[in-house]
Amino acid sequence: MSNSTRRPLILDHFYEVLDEETQAQLTAEQKQDIEDAIVSVTLSSRHRIDIRKSFPFFGTRYYLVFLLGRDFRKRLRKESTLVRIVVTFLILSGLLFATLCVLLTLYMIKSAVGIDLIHDFHVGIWDWWLSLRNK
Repeated sequence: MSNSTRRPLILDHFYEVLDEETQAQLTAEQKQDIEDAIVSVTLSSRHRIDIRKSFPFFGTRYYLVFLLGRDFRKRLRKESTLVRIVVTFLILSGLLFATLCVLLTLYMIKSAVGIDLIHDFHVGIWDWWLSLRNK
């Protein structure tokens, strides 16, 4: 079998715990619908980026999972207002930080080249940087 037609392990686990009597009563169409629903809920194998690492830390093992991919679920998750506010704050903070880093980099390049945008006005970051390097 190819990877695209391979049956996910979650389906095997599902049928292992399903009562045999109930399993025998299901039609092929019902089984296919159930399998489609299980796969769409788990989506365990459809992530573009799937990083799963475990590591020891003071005698116990911890794990880190990072998944990134398209959301194929039909129903959206309900998020609280607090979560939306926190996520918005984090995104805005990240964008502000990135913008300030870009502006600082451009300022440092401008100062290194020796360009004065406003005659006889300097913020002093370049001079501070040079004083750190000379120590």
